[in-house]
Order: sequence, then C-alpha cells, then structure tokens
Amino acid sequence: MNYDEFNTEYTKVLDKIKSGKCSWSELSGHVTRLRQATAGITGPVERAQIDSDLAALGQMVDLSRRTNDKEDVWTVTSEAIRRASSQEGTVADRIARIELSITEISTLANRNPDERDALMQSTSTLRILHASLQSSLRTEQAEQEAAGIR
Repeated sequence: MNYDEFNTEYTKVLDKIKSGKCSWSELSGHVTRLRQATAGITGPVERAQIDSDLAALGQMVDLSRRTNDKEDVWTVTSEAIRRASSQEGTVADRIARIELSITEISTLANRNPDERDALMQSTSTLRILHASLQSSLRTEQAEQEAAGIR
C-alpha cells in the first residue's frame, strides 16, 4: 500500500465512524488492517503523517466505542427500565410493558457482547417486578371470579 491508497482507506474509515453504522469491533479491525498495510511505508514524511493519522483514528474509534456502544446502550436500558417501572395503567398493561422492556434489553445485550452480563443483570429487578405483578393479577382474577364478576 502506498500513501495515496492509505489516504483513501483512511477517509473511508472516517466516513464509517461518522455514519455510526459500523460496530466498534469492525472499526477497530479497519484501524488494525491499515496499520499492518502501511508497515512497509518508510519515507520519513509519509511515515510521520501515517502514524499521526492512525493515532487520531484510534482515538476516534475509542471515543466512538464509549459514546456509541456503552453510553447509548445504557441510555436505552435506563429508558426501558423507567418505562417498565411506571405504575400507570392496569396490572396487565404494566406486565406487558415489563415484558417489552426485558425483550428490548435482551436484544440489546445480544448485540453488545462486551456488556451482555451487565445488561442482563439489569433485567433482574424487572423480572422480580414481573413475577410480583403476575401474582397480583392472578389474585385479582381469582377474587373477581369468586365475586361472580367476569
């Protein structure tokens, strides 16, 4: 790879970072590939520029991981927990919201293996609340049936 080829590839990786459509691991792989592909470029001026560009790219990828993967993951998770914890609506409505939130967090956990255990841990409180509401709903239904209400 020569410097012009590097510059073209570097720009493509920058575009991927800006688009937010590439996972952290894919971006990291691109940086590693560029680093390896440019190892043979030894001209002092080009080498200095490549090293500087790769260092900046590495920092952008790290920042992208912190802001896109983790921060968004936890923003989505906390929003799902907040919705699920709302006491608005009937018991059945609340159970449905909890189930939806658990599914949302589980899907997010499957897309983010580095955070999977912590994300799944965050559903434990929702699962306890779900079980409690299920029990309340069964009791409520039994009482209605006993009273002859359907």
